[in-house]
Amino acid sequence: MKRLSVAALLLVILFAGSATAWNSRGHMMVAAIAWDHLDENAKARAVELLKLNPEYQNWIKDRDPGERDEVAFVMAATWPDFIKSADGYINDGEDPTNSAKAPKPDQNIGYADMFQHRYWHYIDMPFSQDGTALIDPKVPNAKTRIEKFRAALSSDANDDIKSYGLVWLARNVPLFSGLAQGRQRRERRKALREALPQQSTLILG
Repeated sequence: MKRLSVAALLLVILFAGSATAWNSRGHMMVAAIAWDHLDENAKARAVELLKLNPEYQNWIKDRDPGERDEVAFVMAATWPDFIKSADGYINDGEDPTNSAKAPKPDQNIGYADMFQHRYWHYIDMPFSQDGTALIDPKVPNAKTRIEKFRAALSSDANDDIKSYGLVWLARNVPLFSGLAQGRQRRERRKALREALPQQSTLILG
């Protein structure tokens, strides 16, 4: 099986900035900047994987052929949030330790997984101002899943599992957050309005 170059495609991990809250607009903007930093081989492999996503055809609908690859990559960063309201996906709650509601919180089976895994979207980091003993964050969480998805991308896992991991990484890791500032951010925002489907323009504002 082909291996996805973590060094090329997931520069994400090396250049991740502070973990601030992102909405769909933020996820798309940093994904667009990340796209610009990928070499052609990494782009081609990423698109090959994204074609396996069940929403791929909707992402590229009515787009010019020259735009489809970047649009798909950018839209992929919104997919884990999209499934929160999509038909067929099961809300297994916010607590991965609640086995009654989240029976399979740490599985990695690709798109056959119909759980929403909302607890993969974040990590709750405890803190104390008075020295009180802290409780470890619940697992799995965004951090542990990033590690698992990175490992899958560079493994001999099948492409369905790699594709599933790629869209979660595109959403969860603040890609090049330090670069998405100032003039570059304004330029990317303008370009996204022109490149993304009409419904996404509503998100960008």
